[in-house]
Amino acid sequence: MNLHHLYVFCVVAELKSFAGAAKEINISQPAISQHINKLEATMGKKLIERKGKVFRLTYYGETLYDYGQRIFHMVEEAEHALMRVGRHQEKLFIGVSNITGTYFLPDMIANFIEYNPHVSFNPVFEDSNIELIEKLIKNQLDIIITYESMVLRDEIQVLPIVQDEIVLVLPGNHPWASNRLLSFEEVVTLPFIFHSPDTFIQPIMENILTGASINVILQLGNLEAVKAAVVRGLGISMLPYSSIRFEVEAGLLAVANCPVFRVPRNLVLMRKRNAVATGVLTAFNDFLLSHEWTGK
Repeated sequence: MNLHHLYVFCVVAELKSFAGAAKEINISQPAISQHINKLEATMGKKLIERKGKVFRLTYYGETLYDYGQRIFHMVEEAEHALMRVGRHQEKLFIGVSNITGTYFLPDMIANFIEYNPHVSFNPVFEDSNIELIEKLIKNQLDIIITYESMVLRDEIQVLPIVQDEIVLVLPGNHPWASNRLLSFEEVVTLPFIFHSPDTFIQPIMENILTGASINVILQLGNLEAVKAAVVRGLGISMLPYSSIRFEVEAGLLAVANCPVFRVPRNLVLMRKRNAVATGVLTAFNDFLLSHEWTGK
């Protein structure tokens, strides 16, 4: 089988168009047809049926397209693997959200390279899990470390690493920082600081506060800015406990004792099910899943 013919077929199958494939590959449409005809002759099977503007893969075409995708994904993985392996060092490409990359990843890397000094890391930060998953599918990342979310891709495996908790945070000197049990009605009398709409924390807050009359004094797009505003007494907000642990220990912040504002959220590892993992990547995966992490 000629792999270039197979590549042309896969592009045609993906775009469902000979004209679209010709434009994508930058060759003429008759040349596209010639490649498909040669592939069908080699395989001895009809791969594509066209009647007027109707285009569909035959059963044989669907089967070959599935295997063709796997072959070219493997080629991409091989190319990326060769890029990452240096003479004495292997590099891991880790996709992270801004929160996990700030409060968990440095500790994870520091602990791992203590026993694996030949490994280097290239973190890729994205706020959106959708963007991270697309990069993982395209073999631009080895794994993702992020907060759990709904994943609708069967080829992605999701494994829990540790449970964090989204909590309601008060200034450390607030009268309610004494761990007294608070009612929802008491909490909503305080001014709130909201996050930007694209953070996963904001929908959690809005869901809890649905129907309540509240005073939103600020809306900030950066978690550290939200944290600083709470420390300065401007209002209260919800934050991952991993991001405030040191400030709580130092007395700068306190967790409000109001159960309705405590939301568990898992930190997870995402990886491709069919990816060929190097020894170092397998070791890092096992390391992440076997240790206890507290964040920052």
